[in-house]
Amino acid sequence: MGNNEILALVAVAILLPALSAALCYLIRSTPTRKFIVLFTALVMFVVAGILTQQLIKSPNGKLTPTMNLDFVGWIIKFLDMVLMIYIIYTGVRLRKALIVTLASIQLIALVIFEVFGTVEEPKTSFVIDYLSLVMILLVSIIGPIISIFAMGYMKEHEHHLGLQKSRQPRFFMIIFVFLAAMNALVMTNNLSWMFFFWEVTTLCSFLLISHDGNTESVKNASRALWMNLVGGVAFVFAMIIIYNTTHTLAIDEIVGKGLVGLLPIALLCFAGFTKSAQFPFQSWLLGAMVAPTPVSALLHSSTMVKAGVYLIVRLVPAYAGTVLGTVVAVVGGFTFMAASAVAISQSNGKRVLAYSTIANLGLIICCAGIGNYVSLAAAVLLMIFHAVSKGLLFLCVGTIEQGIGSRDIEDMQGLMKRMPFTTVITVIGMISMLLPPFGVLITKWLTIESSTSLPLVMMFIILGSAFTVVFWSKWLGIILTMSYKPKHKIEHLTASVKGALSALFVGVLAASILIVPLFNNLIKPYLQSLGNVEDLPIGGSKGGIWITVGNAVFGGFASLLFFGIIFILMITIPIFLKRTKAESIKPPYLCGENINNDVRGLEFYSPAEKVEKVVVRNYYLGGIFGEKNLTPWLNFISGAIILIMFGAVIK
Repeated sequence: MGNNEILALVAVAILLPALSAALCYLIRSTPTRKFIVLFTALVMFVVAGILTQQLIKSPNGKLTPTMNLDFVGWIIKFLDMVLMIYIIYTGVRLRKALIVTLASIQLIALVIFEVFGTVEEPKTSFVIDYLSLVMILLVSIIGPIISIFAMGYMKEHEHHLGLQKSRQPRFFMIIFVFLAAMNALVMTNNLSWMFFFWEVTTLCSFLLISHDGNTESVKNASRALWMNLVGGVAFVFAMIIIYNTTHTLAIDEIVGKGLVGLLPIALLCFAGFTKSAQFPFQSWLLGAMVAPTPVSALLHSSTMVKAGVYLIVRLVPAYAGTVLGTVVAVVGGFTFMAASAVAISQSNGKRVLAYSTIANLGLIICCAGIGNYVSLAAAVLLMIFHAVSKGLLFLCVGTIEQGIGSRDIEDMQGLMKRMPFTTVITVIGMISMLLPPFGVLITKWLTIESSTSLPLVMMFIILGSAFTVVFWSKWLGIILTMSYKPKHKIEHLTASVKGALSALFVGVLAASILIVPLFNNLIKPYLQSLGNVEDLPIGGSKGGIWITVGNAVFGGFASLLFFGIIFILMITIPIFLKRTKAESIKPPYLCGENINNDVRGLEFYSPAEKVEKVVVRNYYLGGIFGEKNLTPWLNFISGAIILIMFGAVIK
């Protein structure tokens, strides 16, 4: 496939979602909008598949389509100024001086640098390698699936809000603008263009968090906007320093040749910290949970926050083995431990998922900071596994919330009998974040193996991993708690909701079952491109991932064998339960007559003929892991670590 064909694929991946965004906003017909969403999803699937095929066939492991730079460059510069002016206007409208100030700093710096300066555009505007391909697959597969889920979800969401006029045209417009910006962000080789698309995702996040228009959503959206603008300011100044030092904005040249000092790289890493909600910037992502569930699944779990870790992983060759790399590993490891600890005290399902997201993003950043081949393999694998599993879990929690009217974990007792389809998928999603042979646990093992040279970081990873077992196990226990009564409810879901849940459920299983071909075809070529190393210390074979140290071989997990055992259990356990006779099950005595038709859990009549519910509650250990108690200290420590990072690179 020639240059023009590859360039056409890149154009479709970026411009088609942008066009679909305009059509969704302008055409108010619901059936037409559904057709646009489905058609766009199908085309994005196909384009991602063709790009994968072409990259694997490429002899140098890269796709580098060339194009006329001047015209497109000036368009992006103009749009960049318009974007900053709109954000300034938004800050004025909201009466948020901090937003106005941060956006104004960016606008002034950009005008001086790009308009009055003599900036030479890179000769290669787009470079698609294996790292960017991983992100393209996440954006172009998970993103459209979530947009399909939103077709059914948003109708019910607006019904609960009591809206007289649907805001779905605006909602889907922003979703598709975001998908277009994300694809462009991970494909571009121009640091200036990356900054523009970076801030487009920031604006999309603000607009979607504030979508419902109530006071809480606007407040939380404003916090997300100014925190991400802080990172944007760091990005702008890093870009200016880099160009003045190297006279290039080509990312592959900046990273590959080590042309710049550590200060601008540290500024870019800081921008990645804010975008990926690392401590002490985690509050914007926690506040974003007020947004509709598709927003949480798409922007704040599986794709947008991955932009931050993508940038940090992309920069690894520029800081690997330096003091900056060590501090980045400490920042990520500390966030992994801290977020996992606070998650123990949470009973709100979406906040548990939010803290888990922050923790796993921290683990990816920690892997990038460690910077060896094993840790980088773990980082990219975790980007994949986390995106699929957490995207699924957010959609599950949104479906459960609409089904039972609550997102509180304690209200999910007996969920198997009320929402059996959603419950089974939710349980598998949680197990995929917790137990072997699923990929998330394998990446944690790889990370621990690669962190032996940094004892403090290894301690953070071990403690964080232990904390994750606590909060996932508690939630699983509540969901699976139910009475022995045989009555079940029939769960009714729209085709789009059930289809999206099923697709991501299959994705969770496929990603872990196919971990070996996934590693060999995507991860291994990426690792080899970093140092042209053929004999890597890590490899995928015999159904698992293995690490070679001298003559010893560690790891494996024998994924296919484990999944075979799980499949057998999934078949035999229901058969065993079905054959259990009702008379062999003795109901517990509950100080009164048990209710025969209970579905939620065990219920009984008290002496006053009042229905009493048996409540089985978790320990949340608020005195130890309480959010209000821990957060100030965690923010202080993480802020100090970041200051140390800048102190170390400036001296």
